[in-house]
Amino acid sequence: MSILTSIWPSAGYILLGFLFVLSLVVFFHELGHFLIGRWCGVKVDTFSLGFGPELFGFDDRYGTHWRVAAFPLGGYVRFHGDANGASMTDADVVAAMPPRERAVSFVAQNVWKRAAIVAAGPLANFLLAIVIFTGIFYVNGRAILLPTVDGVAAGSAAEAAGFQLGDRIISIGGITVDSFEDM
Repeated sequence: MSILTSIWPSAGYILLGFLFVLSLVVFFHELGHFLIGRWCGVKVDTFSLGFGPELFGFDDRYGTHWRVAAFPLGGYVRFHGDANGASMTDADVVAAMPPRERAVSFVAQNVWKRAAIVAAGPLANFLLAIVIFTGIFYVNGRAILLPTVDGVAAGSAAEAAGFQLGDRIISIGGITVDSFEDM
C-alpha cells in the first residue's frame, strides 16, 4: 500500500496535467467549429466540453447551451438539426422543421459552408499550436551553444595548439565565430 501512496502524487499530477492539456486542445478545436458555424449562420444548440452527465452549464443569449461534462476526454458542438454530437442528421426531424428553423440548421447549408465548419476544428488546433510554440520560443529564445572547449585529447592538434578546457573560440581563420554552429 505504501508504494501506491508514494506513486500516486506524481501520477495524479501527470493525469491532471494530461486532462488539462487535452481539455484545452478540445476546447479550441470545438471553438473553431462553433465560431465558423455561427459566422456561417448556423444555430448552435450545444457546446460541450467532455462527455457524460453534465456537471454545470448555462445558456447564452443566442440559445446555445454551454456545458462541462463529467468525462473530459473530448467534446462536441451540436448544430441545429443534428441528432447527436457527431452531426448525424435525423432527416425526419429536419423535414418537420419550419422553413425559418431549417434555414439555420447545419444540413441546410451549402457545401462550402459545411466544409468550412468541419475544417475549422483542425485549423483551430493548428493555430493553437502556432501560438503555443511562438510563446515558448519568445520566452525561452533559441538555444545557442557557445564555442567553448569541453575537452582536449592527449596528443591532438588542439593540445599542440595550446587549447585548454573552458577556452572560448572567437575566430577561425580570421572569421568570427559566435556559436558552435558557426564552426
